[in-house]
Amino acid sequence: MHICQIVASWEHGGLEKHVIELSNELSKDHQLTVLAHPLMKQYFENAVHFVPVDFSRSRWSLSLHRDLIRILNQIKPNVIHAQANKAALLVKRIRPFVKCSSRFVATLHNQKDNTRMFEGFDNVIVVSPRLASLVKNTPTTAIYNGVRLPPSSKIVTRQEIAQEFGLDAQTPILIAVGRLVDAKGFDVLIEAAAKAQVQLLIVGDGELKADLQKKINQLQATVVLAGFRQDVLRLMSAADGFVLSSRHEGFAYVFVEALLSKRTIIATSIPMVKDFMPEELIVPIADVDALATKLKWAVSHLSQWQYLMQPSFNKAQNLLTLEAMAASTLAVYNL
Repeated sequence: MHICQIVASWEHGGLEKHVIELSNELSKDHQLTVLAHPLMKQYFENAVHFVPVDFSRSRWSLSLHRDLIRILNQIKPNVIHAQANKAALLVKRIRPFVKCSSRFVATLHNQKDNTRMFEGFDNVIVVSPRLASLVKNTPTTAIYNGVRLPPSSKIVTRQEIAQEFGLDAQTPILIAVGRLVDAKGFDVLIEAAAKAQVQLLIVGDGELKADLQKKINQLQATVVLAGFRQDVLRLMSAADGFVLSSRHEGFAYVFVEALLSKRTIIATSIPMVKDFMPEELIVPIADVDALATKLKWAVSHLSQWQYLMQPSFNKAQNLLTLEAMAASTLAVYNL
């Protein structure tokens, strides 16, 4: 099968990670072509045929439309898969001019007010069942984004990360990971950690770093901003639990990594969390008191916390691996 993936963004977020990992996995058994911005090329395996396209042009650009039509008519793929809104809109517009018998598939990655660009595809993949109702007049299939964890490295203990970051090795340490932006809710998490008197390590960098450090100082919270790190899974493995405090998320890769790593979790009630976590471990979004109460409970009930997470770990192993995602995506292509 010749599969063509089209992605019109080139940042370092979840969307791009998804396209890279899915394409590399599918290229093991299928002919894979990716149409993407030139900056994306370095991330794909040699088996992937990469075609650079300048997607910095407007979604209304006639030259962009012409380029896509020309390329698709040259390569004649069996499946054309548009990833996210801009790519879906472009593919929907050029479909009448693509002279090959292709199956047209698109993926909706986030909750959107306007999803008309997804109408008319042969199938739309949504990354959570809760997004399916947003797509009208088109068949949908829910497929969670899958993750492949890197090989296990040396086991790290709480004592080691306590020493590294100046924390108390005799007391549980919680970890949170993400860009330091408003959407991640770290301001709320810091207040909750201070109120619950728990130790917290926040891994990540971003525009709110100075503001968050100021809040930590004002509240005298036992919270360390660790900055950007390449060894997130190593740090996560040594912590006693993971906290997801987001106000909103499309697909939280770090949440999936925590589940597949069998890390205990406290999380806010964003859509994907509600698909995988028990209600006892979910708190309302941006609720300092509720989050503080749950954090305080968690660090004093580590065994019970682990027990409550077991069904979530099992479900994640069945649905959130890269292999499961690739197999489910191929099934959509073959419908």
